[in-house]
Amino acid sequence: MAFEEPVDCVIVAIPVDALASVISDALISNPHSIVIDIGSIKTKVIHEVWTNIKNLPNHNELLERYVPTHPMAGREVTGPEGARSDLFEGRVWAITPHTSTLRANIVLVAEMVAELGAMSCELTPEAHDRQVAMTSHLPQLLASLLASTLHSPMELAGQGLRDMTRLAHSDALMWAPIFEGNQEEVLPLLDEIVKSINDLKDKKFNRDSVLALMNRGLEGASLVPGKHGGVPRNYGVLSVVIPDRAGQLAALFNHCAEGEINIEDLRIEHSPGQETGLITLYVKPGDLSTLNNHLSILGWDVTELSKGV
Repeated sequence: MAFEEPVDCVIVAIPVDALASVISDALISNPHSIVIDIGSIKTKVIHEVWTNIKNLPNHNELLERYVPTHPMAGREVTGPEGARSDLFEGRVWAITPHTSTLRANIVLVAEMVAELGAMSCELTPEAHDRQVAMTSHLPQLLASLLASTLHSPMELAGQGLRDMTRLAHSDALMWAPIFEGNQEEVLPLLDEIVKSINDLKDKKFNRDSVLALMNRGLEGASLVPGKHGGVPRNYGVLSVVIPDRAGQLAALFNHCAEGEINIEDLRIEHSPGQETGLITLYVKPGDLSTLNNHLSILGWDVTELSKGV
């Protein structure tokens, strides 16, 4: 994997079960290059790289140039089709140095991450694998499990089901080695979920068991970072029905801008059997009434869903 001309950095972006051999070869073949990978698991790959080169006389120098990383910017679309110019903009990019990684190389990789518009986050490989098991691997598994229970078209399917099953479109061949490689972190989480499901079944979904589960869910949801990674906020919420034709979404956004209201977040749904879409707008609570009145005057079909706090 040697390049004709020396390069500053070699980026290895391949399935995780092939990472270790390619990383090892890149380190050996490019003696002046930092080598990074962007795989979804770290501990197993780092150990395999170390095993591959530990008996080489210059193994310390090789390992100094290996900086494991993981940009948290994946999509359900794989390959070149998933490329976007803003893919890393505003995203967290984990840097997970091992014990031999040279600090100067970590700094250089962090600078590259910043140039791509991402925010670097340095943590240990073990902490990374523990966190992504919860934030990435488990959601993927649960999405696929849910989608696998669908055996016929669902006429009543709404945005909730679409949100929950979006990740099920991901590449199975890519994900299989990820689950295998991080099973020590994923399996305990699955055990916890199975325990909760069995508890609900044993108690026949009685009121107390359902309330207890959903209250735990509310507490957990409050720990998920909000916009820009900040503290989650309860926004004011408006729904707007728009005709499903060109230019309507742009017109709605222009009218919001004319009212000097910043849209903090939004959701788009399509109404089954109708040529309309449902746009849910999230705004600061203090802007809710102003936006409601402004859009209503302009003729939009607006419904206030939540005032926020």
